Amino acid sequence: MTYEYQTLVREITAPTLPTFVSACLNLISSKQSSKAPDVPLSLEESVFRSFAILLPRHTTIFRPFVSQLRLVTRSYVAPTMSDDIFVSASLKESARRLVVILHLTAAKNAGGEEWSKGVRNLVRDIHLTADCVFRAVIEDWESTAGYVSDPVNLGLNGGGKGDEDLPPWAGIYAGVERLVGLLETLMEYFRGGTSAPVTIPLGPIMDMITRLLSIAIPPSSEIPSSSRGIRLNPAIDREERDGLWSGMPEIYVAALRLISTIAERLEENFVSLAQGSFDQLVWVFPFGRHSPEFRLAAYDVAAKVLMHIGHSLGRGHAGKLTLIIRSCCQDLVAVDLDFKNVGTTNATNKTGHVKGVSSNHNADSFLRATVGIVTEVSLVDENLVYGARELLPLFLSHYPQQFLDISLRSLIERTAILSHNKNAMLASILNPFVGKNGRAMTSILPHLTREFGGDDIVEILLRPRMPLLPAAVARLPLNDAVNNEDFEDEYTHHHPKQVTIPDEITPAIAPSHQDAAPEQSRLGPALTIPSSYNQPDQPIFGTYAPPLSISTFGDRSLGDGEVSVDHPLSLNTNQDVAMLEGDESSDDESVHLAMQLDTESDSDG
Repeated sequence: MTYEYQTLVREITAPTLPTFVSACLNLISSKQSSKAPDVPLSLEESVFRSFAILLPRHTTIFRPFVSQLRLVTRSYVAPTMSDDIFVSASLKESARRLVVILHLTAAKNAGGEEWSKGVRNLVRDIHLTADCVFRAVIEDWESTAGYVSDPVNLGLNGGGKGDEDLPPWAGIYAGVERLVGLLETLMEYFRGGTSAPVTIPLGPIMDMITRLLSIAIPPSSEIPSSSRGIRLNPAIDREERDGLWSGMPEIYVAALRLISTIAERLEENFVSLAQGSFDQLVWVFPFGRHSPEFRLAAYDVAAKVLMHIGHSLGRGHAGKLTLIIRSCCQDLVAVDLDFKNVGTTNATNKTGHVKGVSSNHNADSFLRATVGIVTEVSLVDENLVYGARELLPLFLSHYPQQFLDISLRSLIERTAILSHNKNAMLASILNPFVGKNGRAMTSILPHLTREFGGDDIVEILLRPRMPLLPAAVARLPLNDAVNNEDFEDEYTHHHPKQVTIPDEITPAIAPSHQDAAPEQSRLGPALTIPSSYNQPDQPIFGTYAPPLSISTFGDRSLGDGEVSVDHPLSLNTNQDVAMLEGDESSDDESVHLAMQLDTESDSDG
């Protein structure tokens, strides 16, 4: 709380924190001389967690206590059954976290060098422990980092060589636990941050991982040395070999988790290590696939490898992925309860008759023989199912589909449908499979639509929203309305048999009841002029109104006095009346002239 306020740090924290650290160390270190702890392990865990929070902020205060901190945490970093105490996972995690951040107390910004030194020492301890644990096998592994194995001791033991060294262990099972504990401690170095740039010895680390994953488990312990080329040490008894085979899955899991942790820390820089990690994974997978923890770690590593180099894998890697793909699909379609008709299976022969029962059997015996019972309960690990669900879509989206066999592709799609995996179904649709004959496999889009019909992504696939593309015939709605009005005016001009005229414009023309048009929607009352109106032999008198069209906008009707004349050839009403009157006078003059000529001719006659 006082870290952000330098005055409080100087006045309160600096004087009192050393006393607090000394008191905590004295409290938890009083049991070092005896096996039985004097304080609860939960209290030690609380002390380790508090130190892990305070040390990065007050490194100079913790610097004098580094040796004591290493001494009190040595029993919980990699505990074994030889220690005669049970250490919880949370206590081991807090102790390892505290050991890792001790490099921050180095003076003069030497924390990066201390971090690299701690990693190298830990890799060396792993090799030394592996020399004892793997002595039952003659290893074909050769170090590429320059490590030379020490001669094998007659006794299977290790540790306890110094005050700051880990406690001693003895026996193959304790050796496996110590090896796994050291690997988990190495993972902690990559999970936390550092105060300065560090140099990661990736070469020695990957060389050590290659050694751990190169030990193959024989399919049967009865085969002494001819199993998959494994060479066994004849000087080691069978009990120790069996202990090694039973502990190898735990070593596999720890090594694969270390690869996954390094990939998370390096991110894109893991590309250079991805190919080697992939080769190690596909080689060791058949030996540890019976363990759910191993499959979970393998799925995690496979997902990270495919994310980095999946698109660059060739045809030869498809066969190596086959076992992982089938195992992933099997974990997703597993059921909780397996019902079997044991009575029917065990009591009937191939011909379908019940064994040991004559043709005159009674109904009770037949019913007892065919009752189905629960014979096996399969507990599915949620983490394993989650890891398999995350890996399944990557087989379709991050691996070239032309290198997959059609049977594997069908298995992946069937598993995606049965497990309701939306991401895998989307990946299948977006990455179609084309067979060797050039024909594409049927899409599973109907299944995706049925399961996730309301999803936005599925909606985009079904009904993509494309913008309107401009074309020669495409017009805006307003332009279409104007063009329609122009067309109606032109049609009325050339075919003036039926013209609509509002009442307020032509009050002098009264329609007959036969020719009156009904009231049109949205246009108000209208009148229809008889067809004899425009015939040439009929004289025209009165006021003439040109054809008018009433335009509407939307659903609103034009009110009184709102008239729209859209015809381009429409003339003024006054001019039209004048022209009609001029025509009438000219006709009268021609009549008078004709009457005068007739009179003159009569007089002459």
